[in-house]
Amino acid sequence: MKSLTEQVREICTLGRAWRVICENGRSSPSFDTRREIEEFASNAESRLTKIQRQLNLGAFKFEPATGIAVPKKGRNGIRPLVIAPIESRIVQRAIHDVLIEIPSIRRRAQDPFSFGGVKKLQGKSIAAVPAAIQAVLDAIERGATYVIRSDISSFFARIPKSTVTAIVAEATSDPKFMELFTEAMTVELQNLASLRQRIAEFPIHEIGVAQGNSLSPLLGNLLLFDFDQEMNAGVCCCIRYVDDFIVLAPDRRTAEHQFACGVKLLGQHGLSVNEKTTRGGINRPFTFLGIDLGNGAIRPGQESRRRLLANVSAVLYDGACAFRSHAKSGTIDRSATLIRTLYEVSGIVAGWGKHYSFCNEKNIFCQLDSQLDSLLHEYLGVYSDSIKQADSKGKRHLLGIPLLEELVSHPFIWRKTPPAPQVSPEPRRAITSNTVS
Repeated sequence: MKSLTEQVREICTLGRAWRVICENGRSSPSFDTRREIEEFASNAESRLTKIQRQLNLGAFKFEPATGIAVPKKGRNGIRPLVIAPIESRIVQRAIHDVLIEIPSIRRRAQDPFSFGGVKKLQGKSIAAVPAAIQAVLDAIERGATYVIRSDISSFFARIPKSTVTAIVAEATSDPKFMELFTEAMTVELQNLASLRQRIAEFPIHEIGVAQGNSLSPLLGNLLLFDFDQEMNAGVCCCIRYVDDFIVLAPDRRTAEHQFACGVKLLGQHGLSVNEKTTRGGINRPFTFLGIDLGNGAIRPGQESRRRLLANVSAVLYDGACAFRSHAKSGTIDRSATLIRTLYEVSGIVAGWGKHYSFCNEKNIFCQLDSQLDSLLHEYLGVYSDSIKQADSKGKRHLLGIPLLEELVSHPFIWRKTPPAPQVSPEPRRAITSNTVS
């Protein structure tokens, strides 16, 4: 039987890992992420073979990642996101996929009360946020009348590495694999200087795992498996999605007692809940995982709807500004052309719509489409005005289809055919005296 390390470096394991990274990247709202994915995909087979060769030789290195301080909405804090190079993400995902096949790890990962970072189980039609919302609806149908919703403060940044490492080490009993696993969890940032005072919030020490690492949701689920079991041992139901959780109980008193028990359990791992915990009966609308629930309606939350419009508006605004600048400079960045801008907007809208496809209040989607139409109409109006002022080359620049004459070329040289060598005439023989006349 192959060792865990040998399983990680199998080309089929790396290929599956790449397909997951590719699928997630192509639906990303970030144009840079989608472009990076496409560049890797153009030569994926040879790049995966290179990764395998490096793993076989023990020469693979997890290159430094990029730390991104994402501001939290309505708060002073940040979400410390860590984006590693694609090669590192593929190996991290491969390690994840090998781990998940170990029975003791799988049992913890496939917790029926946890829905974040969990692959759709065979025979199940939904997973992730839709499955979590369905579980909430099931609890209400079973008689829950009171809910308490909260989240764990700075969850990934406060996960104790030693605790989750011990869980994995006990399940694997493979020192060589654990060496690779430890390297995959280690965070090294290449942009420390630019992060400045925010660097302390990134998991570069013994506490915390990187948000953005394929292993992080799994490690969070391993750590909180016992929490999930104890919170669902009585009449209450506790649904967790990574660091967000909701307690559903038959009455307020029972809900408060169970919530207090949960706070105590989290404290055993050095974790705490956010101060903005919400409480109330189910007869009043409440929000969980960005979904508004109330009076039979299931719809995307107001903040999520606002963020969709803001993201699309920002992309279109940048594109419109680039059109106006083109009139003065005669140049435009290819990422701001009509085709690239509309492609990015399409990705944002499609990804958002896919995420909320289970919501049942269609009027919300119609209203959003109307607002998106207005944003697009205004943007296309700027484009129309710009092409009226541009010459034929300028129109192509704005559109985003390159001019062949402007592409970098390396033409071959057709050297002239050398002249054919001249053949000298044979010398005439002299007539001798004995020539017969």
